[in-house]
Amino acid sequence: MMSLSTHSTRINAGAPTLLLAALTLAFAAPTRTADTAAVLQDDRAFIQACEQKNSALTSKLLSPDFVWINSTGKRFRRADTLSQFPAIANADVAPEARIYGNSAVVRSDQGKMHVLRVWVKSPDGWRILLYQELKQVEKSEPASGEPSGECRNPCKEIPLQPKTPAEKAAIASWQGVMKAMAESDAAAYSPLIADEFTATDTFHDKPYTKAERIAQLEKQKGSGRRTLPQELLSAEMFDLGETVVMIARERGRGSKDYFNSRMWVYRDARWQMLFSFNTRIE
Repeated sequence: MMSLSTHSTRINAGAPTLLLAALTLAFAAPTRTADTAAVLQDDRAFIQACEQKNSALTSKLLSPDFVWINSTGKRFRRADTLSQFPAIANADVAPEARIYGNSAVVRSDQGKMHVLRVWVKSPDGWRILLYQELKQVEKSEPASGEPSGECRNPCKEIPLQPKTPAEKAAIASWQGVMKAMAESDAAAYSPLIADEFTATDTFHDKPYTKAERIAQLEKQKGSGRRTLPQELLSAEMFDLGETVVMIARERGRGSKDYFNSRMWVYRDARWQMLFSFNTRIE
């Protein structure tokens, strides 16, 4: 597992604070631009190294905890990847990157095929932590959750012990989201979700934004229908400082298992979910 610590310093409010804030913003943008360029360069190098089955270069770009999940839900660890070199989807699609402190989210989407890559900044440069694919269905499948009953897992208890304060806080935020979804409570759901949030699932025909998810909850509440969220079976967590990543194996009630990866960012004094990326295990 990966755990990185961050430190903060308190300063007095007033004119010096405003000046410091302005200077921080002035220097932050060029830093983010440089980080974006660097991670995209390493992302391209990773794709080319995998396509060429270049073990030496690929090994340098992989995090020790690297996980690869293909579009059928097969999981490869670091050693598996270096020995088997699974095929890369959307290799020729121009990626988009977002920087969050010492981590980066890279997306490469085309049609129904979606690829997510999560990178982590280390003293030796950017290293890829997660590569995950999913292919969405042509027509969204009906919800398979049970319409009633108590949400215990994951709303109240889960088979996972977070190791750091950030991981614990991210899990608490996630459980708040699950409880809000179980109760169709859009007001409780909204502050725990980042504005740029997307939910991308194998069993839906398109990714959903935060606004679309809220609309779904409000519609569901109006109909009086409740659906229990999926159960957590197991998970790995990674504390990256300003962000936390969870790669979970979950079971939809009455459906197949799947890998659901999520990421949180600490923003506005709370942990907010950036994405949910859900690959069904076929």
